[in-house]
Amino acid sequence: MHVYGRPAVFSKSVIFATAFMSFFSVVIALFKDIPDIVGDKIFGIRSFTVRLGQQRVFWICISLLEMAYLVALSVGVTSSCIWSKWITVIGHIVLASLLWNHANSIDLKNKNAITSFYMFMWKVIHLHDPVQQQPFYAEYLIIPLVR
Repeated sequence: MHVYGRPAVFSKSVIFATAFMSFFSVVIALFKDIPDIVGDKIFGIRSFTVRLGQQRVFWICISLLEMAYLVALSVGVTSSCIWSKWITVIGHIVLASLLWNHANSIDLKNKNAITSFYMFMWKVIHLHDPVQQQPFYAEYLIIPLVR
C-alpha cells in the first residue's frame, strides 16, 4: 500500500491507539447493558449481561481494560526514548490504578452506582477541555508520546 507514492507506514503510536481504543469500545458496548439488565430481561433481549450476569460482565469489562493498560505498560517499557518510557508507563499505571480502585468499591446491586462507574470510566479515559468546551480522551495525551 502506498500513499503519495511512498509506502504506508503505521507507527507504533497509531497501532497502539487503534488497539487501545478498540478494547475501550468493546468495554463500553458491554458495560452499557449492565445497568439495563431488568429492562433487557423484560423485553427478552439476551445481552451478555442477561446471559452471564452483572458481576461477571462487569469484571470482564474491567479485565479487558486492565489488559489494555498492561499492553500499554509493555509498549512503554519497550520504548527506546527514556522520557517517552517514563511518561507512558507512569501515565498508564495511574489510569489503571484509578480504574481498579474504583471498580473494587462498586455495589453492583445499585443501579446508580453502576451508572456512576460507567461515567467514571469515561472520565478516566475522557476528559473535558475547558478552553474549547469539547471533550477529548485522556489517552490522547499519552498516545503521541508512545515511541
